[in-house]
Amino acid sequence: MLEKLRMFLLRRSLRQTLTAQNRKRKAHTLESARTIGILFDATEEKDRKDVLGLVRSLEDGQRKKVRLLGFVNSKQPLDQTQFPQFTQKDVRWNGKLDSMAVVNFVAEKFDLLLCLDKDHTLPIAWVAAASRAAMKIGTTTPPPHDFDMVLETPADKGVRFFIDQLNLYLGKIVPSKHEPASAL
Repeated sequence: MLEKLRMFLLRRSLRQTLTAQNRKRKAHTLESARTIGILFDATEEKDRKDVLGLVRSLEDGQRKKVRLLGFVNSKQPLDQTQFPQFTQKDVRWNGKLDSMAVVNFVAEKFDLLLCLDKDHTLPIAWVAAASRAAMKIGTTTPPPHDFDMVLETPADKGVRFFIDQLNLYLGKIVPSKHEPASAL
């Protein structure tokens, strides 16, 4: 009963966060983005390895500034990870997230936010909605969400498939060279 109430309150908080969201949208590719935030479900080791492989290729090969935030779908955090994390224990009774890792992640204005959440986890959806990233890309998620691009990823394909699709579709985007003139 308490868990259902917490999830109801978290859904309500998600809707309120989306309603109040005021971010500057701008299309980015992996090449044009200088800062990339990756929000992901860190519960399974295979997904953690795939995401860390993506981070290495972005940081080493493309010289991007990448920040990670992992969600562990349990009450206990993982031991000795290479990224900040938050857990079910960080979801307070009223549905709000109580984690410095989340606060720090949401405070950054990324050029590109990648949300890798195949299980449609509400705490991850809330962090993605609260982010003020210029462009947000995520997996197919039931509404409400604030993604600029949604990549359909079958549950059996996992993070590796999402990364391949991301490279394919972002490679087709041609960002404009100039900003539109602002209205006076």
